[in-house]
Amino acid sequence: MKTMTLAGITAAVLLIAGCVRNNFSETDFQVVEGISLYVKGQQILSYTPEKCQIGFNPDSGEIRVSDDDMADYFIIRFTGSIPANEGEVTKADIEYTTPDNLKRLNGISFRVTRTDEDSGLIWLWDEAGKTGVVLPDMKRLE
Repeated sequence: MKTMTLAGITAAVLLIAGCVRNNFSETDFQVVEGISLYVKGQQILSYTPEKCQIGFNPDSGEIRVSDDDMADYFIIRFTGSIPANEGEVTKADIEYTTPDNLKRLNGISFRVTRTDEDSGLIWLWDEAGKTGVVLPDMKRLE
């Protein structure tokens, strides 16, 4: 009886583990719509106009996206040029909140993988860390 129970539990764990998405790719990221941050395939924050705000400081190359009470946010600081066109590569640092922590990623190499003139959004992707951020075109924020 113990063997059957153990076998059942093992099978359930393997089935659940098989459903966990751990292979988030640039292709997956390309279909993301709206201002947001993804780290290792997990959505960290998604901007909604009713509950969030955006700030941009062109002098420091910093963009902040937060919910209205600033409990959840991400800040991206471009240490390289501020990107605008597909194919451009730049470096940035990111600070973001999780439910139980504040995290930082430094020296990320982002490539602009998509732009959308109609929405005014730019998709930045870092293959090494599976990190993606969709931002408004900073030229439109100035």
